[in-house]
Amino acid sequence: MPDPKEELLDRFYVENGPCCAGCDWWRWANSLVGECRKSAPVSGVVRFAMLGIQAASLTPDPGHIMTPREHHCGDFKDEFDWGSLPSAYLRKIGRELVKP
Repeated sequence: MPDPKEELLDRFYVENGPCCAGCDWWRWANSLVGECRKSAPVSGVVRFAMLGIQAASLTPDPGHIMTPREHHCGDFKDEFDWGSLPSAYLRKIGRELVKP
């Protein structure tokens, strides 16, 4: 079964529709934020700007842009095969597949 954080994010995605929590480009850091791997790495200052962090006591390392799980941009992609997951898990997160 998926990590508890992954389950929480899957449920959030099912309940809220297209957002970072369900995007193939996004890798979670915790249950609230993660990094978008769609674009090239950026400076540490730019990396955390979308989280509302404008000044920090330590300079963040460069990396991919960090976004909140609810963010939705034009690069959203979900090509995951949800049918590969057990039906019990899909029911648990609120996503049931309709089989032909």
